[in-house]
Amino acid sequence: MKWFYIISLGTVLFLSLAPFMLLEAPKPDRFAGKIVAYNVYLSKVKSIDPATCGDVTSTVIQTNFYEGLYTYHYLKRPVEVVPQLADGMPEISDDGLTWTIRIKKGLKYARNRCFGRDETGRPGTRTVTAEDFVLAFKRIADYHLTTKLSLAFIEDKIVGIKDYRGRTRRYQPGNFRRYTEQDIVGIKAVDEHTLRIRLNRPFPQFQFVLAMHVYAPIPHEVIGYYVERENGGVEIPIAARTPEITDYRSAVGTGPYILTEWVKAGRIVLERNPDFREDFYPSEGGPGDEEAGLLADAGKRVPFVDVRYLLFVQENNPAWMMFENKKRDTANIPRDVYTQVITPDKRLLQKWETQGVRLIKDAYPAVYWLAFNMEDPVLGGSKSLRQALSLAYDVEQHIEILFNGRGIRALNTIPSGFKGHAEAGPSPYARLDLAAARKKLTQAKAELVAAGVIKPADPIPELTLHLGGVDENSRRMGAFAQRQFGKIGVRLRVELNDWPTLQKLVHNKQCQIYAMGWHADFPDAENFLQLYYSPNIKRGTNNTNYSDPAFDALYEQAETTVDEQKRIPLYAKMTRILNEDCPVLLLTEPIIYVLAYDWVYNIKLHPVGYGYGKYRRIDANMRRLKGGR
Repeated sequence: MKWFYIISLGTVLFLSLAPFMLLEAPKPDRFAGKIVAYNVYLSKVKSIDPATCGDVTSTVIQTNFYEGLYTYHYLKRPVEVVPQLADGMPEISDDGLTWTIRIKKGLKYARNRCFGRDETGRPGTRTVTAEDFVLAFKRIADYHLTTKLSLAFIEDKIVGIKDYRGRTRRYQPGNFRRYTEQDIVGIKAVDEHTLRIRLNRPFPQFQFVLAMHVYAPIPHEVIGYYVERENGGVEIPIAARTPEITDYRSAVGTGPYILTEWVKAGRIVLERNPDFREDFYPSEGGPGDEEAGLLADAGKRVPFVDVRYLLFVQENNPAWMMFENKKRDTANIPRDVYTQVITPDKRLLQKWETQGVRLIKDAYPAVYWLAFNMEDPVLGGSKSLRQALSLAYDVEQHIEILFNGRGIRALNTIPSGFKGHAEAGPSPYARLDLAAARKKLTQAKAELVAAGVIKPADPIPELTLHLGGVDENSRRMGAFAQRQFGKIGVRLRVELNDWPTLQKLVHNKQCQIYAMGWHADFPDAENFLQLYYSPNIKRGTNNTNYSDPAFDALYEQAETTVDEQKRIPLYAKMTRILNEDCPVLLLTEPIIYVLAYDWVYNIKLHPVGYGYGKYRRIDANMRRLKGGR
């Protein structure tokens, strides 16, 4: 679900970041008496509609106001799925096919004009019903919405999704009668507070799917007020309607914050939702949490921060200077200042400790890679070429030069902390071996000649690498990749794009090689292996366009195997197939470094969950006394 650009480590951190740009300062009285966290986001927000969400940046923004049926416990490790809008864990039938979910009573949406006005004249609200979840699933299954990533997890899992999608195709894109005239057989509101979902086959990981915010409830009033009409006024002609939620005022959820301002590639303001239900900081955690002070707020009502003020910042260094000047609460560490902050043994320098700064670091369940388009005649036509490029790339230097050593080499497709990684073993091409690379390159030429791609006397054609950033780090990475491939005589052209553009190019199969990564949606290797399942090419998650019948057969077997101990050997077999075929050049598993001043509390990096900004606490008085904002 969560694609992210390989250079933008900070993208996955910005819930923990808090910069404030002087030229974009809010008026002094705007948030008077309120606790404000000043944050950044480093990649453009692709979507504010949960149905069309599929990247880390949009997810981190959206989970402030959209919530799913389930979530993950903030502190417990290993991670644990817990109810959020659901009233208890699912009731699952003996055959594993029917999931019955009770919904908490009294849950309210944030006040919004789409609900009319109450007796005091304020925008109204209403309680959440099971039908709102049905509508959410209908929108994801809608042919006229680009929902490939959120659809991929349910399209072949829930009874009737494909059929419903086909029936919606017959409607005009702007005709939303399809949401009331057509039903999904496998999703039913049994009553106002009971949702029943019927699966095509057992899928033990479905609890993790339901913990994603993309399936958050959507009130039908949003469609009628904002999508069918202009702010509840003049009706929009059917031909001019767009089914996606794009107006920030129409982002109506149940979460702790309301999106009150959104300037694309600019300012985002999230303010406390006064109608947010009673929700409390966890009272138990994982090993070491109490000693680390992470249980000091146990049982207290959240959120602690009133306003989250975010700005789009593409360059790290100006934001870093603000952290030095105590204009930010937390920060990631730009590459160029790393040695001014971290010792050779990867500890925080004492000068920062004396200023009340602490270092938080943790492994991150993600894998970065250079992806090969398997439908490209050159790269898809020669396995030996893909193997040669992998053997020629100095990943250790990549980690050291581009990330100051903040990562470990990725040895196979599954993150090292997941079951199945060790059982699969390392890829034989996840190593630096120029002699072996040159032998493979000779084989590659023969393969391409045999396929009619090149003539016997021709060199390997120039390749093109697409990157999803235009900053100095992206340029540095492009130059590094050119040097690596150049060591075996392969020419490489580098194209710089912003992140949304790269996603579009990849989606349209217009990239030959591209830099990307995948962050775990849930703690199971299936989430990474589904990236190579051939039916997922059409669904949008298999962006390498990889297809292998043996892999697909193993995947389908593992997907329905309830016993985890029986799934792991299947995961290992699939991974070994990928190790040999090299649809991606494996790079790194990141290690996240975050700096925080001592006036910031309750920072614990979560490996797969989102929406934990409500737990962050800031001592604003201490911040002022120490010279902060």
